[in-house]
Amino acid sequence: MKKVDYEHFSRFLMPHSVAARADELYFCVKRAVLDENRYASDLWVLRDGKAKRLTSAGDVSGFWLTDEGVVFSALREKKDKERAEAGEPLTVLYVLPYDGGEAREFCRLDCSVGEVRFLGNGRFLFTATVSRNWERALSEAGGDAKKAAEALKKERAACTVVDELPFWFNGRGFVNGNRSRLGIYENGAYRFLTGESTDAELGGLSPDGRLLSFTAVDWTGTMPLSDRLCLLDTGTLAIEDITVAEGASHYWSAPLAGGRIAALVNTHDRYGLNQNPSLYLRENGAWRPVLADGAHCFGNSVGSDIKAGANFSGDEFERGGELFFLDTQGGSAHILAVDEATGAARCVTRPGLNIAAAALWKDGFAVSAMRGNSGCEIMYIAPDGTETALTDFNAAICAEYAYSAPEPLNFVNSRGREIEGWVIKPVDMDPGKKYPAILDVHGGPKTVYGSCYFHEMQLWASQGFAVMFCNPTGGDGGGDEFADIRGHYGEQDYADLMQFVDTVLERCGFIDPDRLGVTGGSYGGFMTNWIIGHTGRFKCAASQRSIANWTSFHNTSDIGWYFAEDQVGGSPWNGLEKVWEQSPLKYADRVTTPTLFLHSDEDYRCPLSEGLQMFYAVREHGVESRLCIFHGENHELSRAGKPENRIRRLREITEWMEHYLK
Repeated sequence: MKKVDYEHFSRFLMPHSVAARADELYFCVKRAVLDENRYASDLWVLRDGKAKRLTSAGDVSGFWLTDEGVVFSALREKKDKERAEAGEPLTVLYVLPYDGGEAREFCRLDCSVGEVRFLGNGRFLFTATVSRNWERALSEAGGDAKKAAEALKKERAACTVVDELPFWFNGRGFVNGNRSRLGIYENGAYRFLTGESTDAELGGLSPDGRLLSFTAVDWTGTMPLSDRLCLLDTGTLAIEDITVAEGASHYWSAPLAGGRIAALVNTHDRYGLNQNPSLYLRENGAWRPVLADGAHCFGNSVGSDIKAGANFSGDEFERGGELFFLDTQGGSAHILAVDEATGAARCVTRPGLNIAAAALWKDGFAVSAMRGNSGCEIMYIAPDGTETALTDFNAAICAEYAYSAPEPLNFVNSRGREIEGWVIKPVDMDPGKKYPAILDVHGGPKTVYGSCYFHEMQLWASQGFAVMFCNPTGGDGGGDEFADIRGHYGEQDYADLMQFVDTVLERCGFIDPDRLGVTGGSYGGFMTNWIIGHTGRFKCAASQRSIANWTSFHNTSDIGWYFAEDQVGGSPWNGLEKVWEQSPLKYADRVTTPTLFLHSDEDYRCPLSEGLQMFYAVREHGVESRLCIFHGENHELSRAGKPENRIRRLREITEWMEHYLK
């Protein structure tokens, strides 16, 4: 069998955004196009047991099922692409009839549409990003969009002015003055329903289409961390404030049958910003908690570099007195059913599954999911949890290449908590030989690893490395108390990782304890920086998109001013000593481990300055080090960066490990 190479991730097809219509399933399939250094995504349908591609231009990333057909957003005409490239906001929606035929233009809007909820009869509600700078430029140009785009481009080339927090955002660039406004399209025109200073995010639409829930944040200057939950009457367009709790964040909401409303709400009162949300239900105008035990994150936190999408993508979330969500427990992302009356929660699916998207279908569920090294497929999940694959997009690839299955290696930490861990053996391992090993630390910290396919790990296994990874204290899938490391970064989490390595070495005699490397990104990059400042047991390290200094992170990250203080328990002006104690940069003078640093120059989550500081410090102290800066990339480089840059990133890390460990 063939061994996994640097380009192997590009061979996988990634289905996502599943939606059901009677016996049919609609979904998108994303793929990397190496020779064009980009990604393509097309619309597919599963009909009569067969998957059929409906579009081929590779420009469909989302869609909506309507009375008229499948509606999707794309820019297909040359003039439209040129307008968008010039900087003009533009959205064109196309509709594809269910019974076949060519897609036709449905409507066009001179704004950047995000979410959409269709009401029928050509009406729909939507959110659109509206730029204060664009509105000003358009006004100054007398309504001439072309002139406005040219003027704004010239202005931005000379100077960028910011007066808000956040002024930039990872994956979006500079967002100063931008708001996501709620609008309605009807009678061939659109208008906005929320003000110029309000950020809106759509919730669900009631089964009869009469009510829409949405969140609203009214702000200028500095964005608040709480929002309002609102209810829109789609007939009268009257808006009612139905906020569950003042100061809370409403993560998700959906009007249900009979005028009831469900919502996931983080009140921040026990475990801060990363507190798991509670499920509330509104009946007869009053809210009541349904499930508030802090045990469920209500989402998919399981990492992988070959999946796309997350959460329920259909319009229905309720059946038989239960509400359904994705949830993370341990290393699995599964379907959680919650009884509306009692709050009793049960897991519908079986352990080890990583569900990227799901929708109610027939008497069970249609999902886009991964299990083991199989890649992502569309599956049917029966009420008893039985899985039936409906597609085989990746079967041929998986049969052609040699993978090494993650083997569970759990242990009990110093607090008496069982910690999940895995070891991937080198492909074609000779039991009589010793092998180098790489410790891979996940990001977050509130995410998890699972047993599903991870390209970088399989690449290293094919190159003759063992790979070690676990879910230390601070991660997701174990409840609020387990995830809470606020003010204690680098303590129990670090202890768990070191104990895990000790346990692996005790149980896996094929690993050479003198040839260990460590890597990780985001929080995993923070922990890599922390590790090299606290131990010399690793012969080399690769720190990716990391945090080095909580003070600079506080004042530069798109989430810095609130996330840093919440997580480390201090700020540059209140508790600076505590902030510095938890900063890896403080310990850089102790580092002896040769370290590779990788960062993107448009990473606004963990800004480039973090990688620069750590590189500067260890190099100043005479440690062999190297810094790779990826241009035009952001915090998502390893998962969604340009294919060529993803390959370069993997090559840099792998060759660094080979140099020091082989």
